[in-house]
Amino acid sequence: MKTIGTVIATYNGERYVEEQIDSILNQSLRPHKIIVVDDCSTDKTAGIVARYRGAHPEIIIFEQNEKNMGYVKTFEHGISICQTDYIAISDQDDIWKPDKIEKCYHTLEQNKEAKLCFHDLEFIDGNGNPLGKNFWESALIPLPMSGTEARKRLANLINGVPGCTMFFSSDLKEYLLPMPDSKWSGHDWWIAVVGFFLANPIIVNEVLTRYRIHENQTCALAVNIKRKKKRRSFKDILFRIKRETKRIMLRRRITKIRSVEKKERERALSQDVLKAITMYETFNLSHIPKEELFSLKDILESNTRDMD
Repeated sequence: MKTIGTVIATYNGERYVEEQIDSILNQSLRPHKIIVVDDCSTDKTAGIVARYRGAHPEIIIFEQNEKNMGYVKTFEHGISICQTDYIAISDQDDIWKPDKIEKCYHTLEQNKEAKLCFHDLEFIDGNGNPLGKNFWESALIPLPMSGTEARKRLANLINGVPGCTMFFSSDLKEYLLPMPDSKWSGHDWWIAVVGFFLANPIIVNEVLTRYRIHENQTCALAVNIKRKKKRRSFKDILFRIKRETKRIMLRRRITKIRSVEKKERERALSQDVLKAITMYETFNLSHIPKEELFSLKDILESNTRDMD
């Protein structure tokens, strides 16, 4: 049997990380290694993971970043030290269904050319209660996608495959690492790009992860309070005009900044996909029709032109 590893990036996850590690340890097909890389947590996360490592030293490998690296570089490091045949990506706060690894493993063993498989997920709240919705049925775009449609979406800078649903062959590591050093590129984005252009990812048509939606409530009472109108003085009117002028100028400045950032994002992500296409052509792969490749390159190259 081939070996299986799980890579978890943690950061201040003390509330949920135990439940996630337990769900991985209790898999019907337990992974051979669980790689946990902590990104300088300031809560009790490191202590919790260290306790699990002490209880399962043959399975759990725990490393801590010397400085905060962000989740992409943390996942990159975890993947780089994971020396197993297959790798599953894990968030710190989800819960895996008991047969997730088993079903993903057998899917790739029966479809070796796929190199990567992915599945649906179920939304739960902060307490683990089902929210009655799955990712694929709730998405704004038709999901799941594979093949030509998935590549088209990626060329349009849309990724419909969350990292926590991915299970892939370590054969992809040499193309994945290092990951793009860009604030716009997520680890799941890059893995999806490499997977869909250099291999033939396959869908596991099941819900195998419970994805936790954190509760972030904001009190809105203040905006609902009725205030008694008072007579405005000339000074008040001048103040309001000045304030509104500043607000308009700020809005224009923000709009300009967002426009520049949008173009930067388009260019950076397009360059990622073009890099994968270059690798595809370098290795003389042939699973993508030439007409499709030319069409995708046209879209991507238009996004990489000078922003001026």
